[in-house]
Amino acid sequence: MKARWAGPVIAGFAASIGSGLGACSAPATGPSPSSEPSLVSASLQPKLRLVTADAPQDSAMDAAFTGTLSVDANGCVYAHPGGIESDVYTLVWPQGYSAQGDDKAFEVVDADKHPVVRSGSEFELGGGHVNAPRDNWTEKDCIKGSLWLVAPPDFNQVSQPPGG
Repeated sequence: MKARWAGPVIAGFAASIGSGLGACSAPATGPSPSSEPSLVSASLQPKLRLVTADAPQDSAMDAAFTGTLSVDANGCVYAHPGGIESDVYTLVWPQGYSAQGDDKAFEVVDADKHPVVRSGSEFELGGGHVNAPRDNWTEKDCIKGSLWLVAPPDFNQVSQPPGG
């Protein structure tokens, strides 16, 4: 039989031994098993991952990309133009960008931690298509579908709603 919460049980057992063997009949203290599944499931949730340029961009394309964000089982963040789930774009974000939140609700923030886009809402960003990954990109194992190089903040500040 496989123990479901082996780590906390072992830690609890070690703590019991360390606090003295005379208290063996005392009731166990600490979190009940019913409170632990949320901790276990939270630790199994993948970290959100973005493909980013690992060097400053000195120029940018200025075409517009309109779409929505999604995340896969590996935590990789993708975009879908016009909300079409079958069309997948890997957005390549400027250096220092990251994703905060979880797979249900998250936002992409710039290097200063200012929100740029949020999941669940349509957005528009400047940038342009690129044909192949570059050597200075991070998280290359997240690349899927078409590639879109997001314009850095000097060229495109915070995204605006379409038509905004």
